[in-house]
Amino acid sequence: MKSSVGSKRRKDSTPETDDELDKFYQAVVERRIADAEKELDLIRTSVQPTESGKGYLKACEGLILTAKANSDKYLYLSKIEKTPKQLDELRKGFARQAANSLHADYDRAYFKVLEGYTVRLEREEKTQPKSTARTKTD
Repeated sequence: MKSSVGSKRRKDSTPETDDELDKFYQAVVERRIADAEKELDLIRTSVQPTESGKGYLKACEGLILTAKANSDKYLYLSKIEKTPKQLDELRKGFARQAANSLHADYDRAYFKVLEGYTVRLEREEKTQPKSTARTKTD
């Protein structure tokens, strides 16, 4: 069985893909759906057609669907409170799943994309003005 994917890290990514993925995350965070879809089209051209590549792309598609949804009733990422603590816990959970060797390549790549997205959300949270933070109790 031929695979271009290592057990611990995603070899499907290239520097170009990482840059495109960062632009993709930014567009999703800002709910610029058309831009996110354009970035995803670019990403599709550079991702290998492996199981991890499929998981990688499916996670990206899921993030777009979450951003597009009018109703957040059944969407986990939309329902969570995006506090620094919650985002940190979420990122660590995704990182654990992405590194878990018991998961298939598809699953690890899927969780790796979600981990990257939460990193982007954390970065956005840190750049938000402090006056918009509702969770501060000091």
